[in-house]
Amino acid sequence: MPADDRLPVTLLTGFLGSGKTTLVNRVLRERHGERIAVIVNEFGDVGLDGDLIVASAERIVQLENGCLCCTVRGDLQAGLRELLAADRRRIFRRGGLDRVLIESSGLAAPGPVAQTLAVDPELRAALRLDGILTLAHAVNLPRQLEAHPEAAQQVAYADRVVLGHADRADAEQLEAARSAVRALNALAEIDVAIHAELDLAPLLELNTTCDRSWELEQVEAQHAHDAAVGSVALRSAEPLDLSALKMWLQFLASRRSHQLYRIKGILRCHGLDERVVVQGMYEWLELGPSPEPAPAESTLVVIGRDLDRAELDRGWAACRGVGP
Repeated sequence: MPADDRLPVTLLTGFLGSGKTTLVNRVLRERHGERIAVIVNEFGDVGLDGDLIVASAERIVQLENGCLCCTVRGDLQAGLRELLAADRRRIFRRGGLDRVLIESSGLAAPGPVAQTLAVDPELRAALRLDGILTLAHAVNLPRQLEAHPEAAQQVAYADRVVLGHADRADAEQLEAARSAVRALNALAEIDVAIHAELDLAPLLELNTTCDRSWELEQVEAQHAHDAAVGSVALRSAEPLDLSALKMWLQFLASRRSHQLYRIKGILRCHGLDERVVVQGMYEWLELGPSPEPAPAESTLVVIGRDLDRAELDRGWAACRGVGP
């Protein structure tokens, strides 16, 4: 596994009009004490005030709160490499970066961006995906999920969902939005906000790779057969066969590929005192031991499109009770 001292990356996503720019502006203006590099499509999108800018070089500007803001007009990989190179050269002399925040397009699915960080060797050595934060319009979300597959993917990939514009929603609309999120993504935490007025720390420190922050035992199976996107929770009190598990997960990832948005699991396997942790996203899959003790019950949560519950149950059953 890569070293934990890599620079954490938060991917900010959300459909058009969800409030991403409002949140980005907060990050770039507040005295939060972190040196964050914010990657946006254009500086003009976030309306940077001239009195906030203290230095500028190429397509990167430094702000008075210590953050950097840079534009990516083309390839994200090239933009990230440029940012890392500028940080190594200490173009802006206020110490190293604390984290990176990438604002994606309102019509973009998070999977390809996450995959970029996972499969590019240079970026993978320097950066780690700390989590996906999705902003959603509290009133419009249910309608957007029905009409736009991109909105459903953004919610399904999320580690945390912020329901914004809450001042425009009544109690019934807020509950409908929460229910819509839970139906798509049983793992995501849900916040409610007005004008992005939330504590920034828990929004940016999502710890998606830290299994101690996962509460899989509280996840219920919420897959709806009439919905294109949903969650399936698989559990087993019997120890799992690690070899069979690896083969099944590799088969599942190759067979379903882009239909699998997120996979998370904390497992008890034959012959191991420590837990086995599974994490997958898009075409990327990791499986390995964790220093924490094995759980009494294994839990694997799968989030994706057109999931076949019967197929998943058969594959999961084949991993149970085989023995060393």
